[in-house]
Amino acid sequence: MDANEMCRLIVNLIRKGVVLDVNCASCPPTCRVAAGDATDSGSAGLQTNWIPWVTLAAGTTREWLPPTKGEQVLLCPMGDPAQGVALRGLFSDCVDTPSRAPAVHTRVYPDGAQLVYDHASHTLSATLPDSACVQIVSPACVTVHTSTAIIKANHITLDAEQTTCTGALLVQGPFAFESGMTGHGDQDSGSGATMTIDGPAHFTGDVTSQGVSLPHHTHRDQGDGQLVSAPQ
Repeated sequence: MDANEMCRLIVNLIRKGVVLDVNCASCPPTCRVAAGDATDSGSAGLQTNWIPWVTLAAGTTREWLPPTKGEQVLLCPMGDPAQGVALRGLFSDCVDTPSRAPAVHTRVYPDGAQLVYDHASHTLSATLPDSACVQIVSPACVTVHTSTAIIKANHITLDAEQTTCTGALLVQGPFAFESGMTGHGDQDSGSGATMTIDGPAHFTGDVTSQGVSLPHHTHRDQGDGQLVSAPQ
């Protein structure tokens, strides 16, 4: 190996470039990198064949986040570009950082979605574009521990065979039910099955207590002992 070849290998050990194209269907997935200015068709510089890129994890724990065209990378070819890999993660003048706050971890997606965690304020936020959906699949259970939870939505549906509220429940808007309502008081506290309504109540049907109808019950006359007519 002469001195010129040795110099060429040393120069090509680590080179900076940009992604020309990405092939997600190949096995393993690969990309092509230009070691010069990919935007300059006249002097794009060294262009590699299809080479793999470095990901954060590729074992039993795996992460899939392919590079995009124009992303700046380091080309690490061991002196031979045909044997190289693309090491991604370099910001450039064309692609600026999504944040410059030292205490913030931010991930931005092409559709505008953002995941941000600020470890100085202990705040985690997810901002999604219009018509976006969030789905969590956990066959066993989901447990959330917090001091205060606020959910704002135009419509909320709880689809469960049984829904249990272990604490007090306050409904500030209209309360409606369609399949009847049953309940009992706290027998241990001695309160019994007591319902207290502060305000008027309107019933369109019959109301009974211990088998006696409120609108249709009769009274026994104190005089001749005969039942009087139903209340009007």
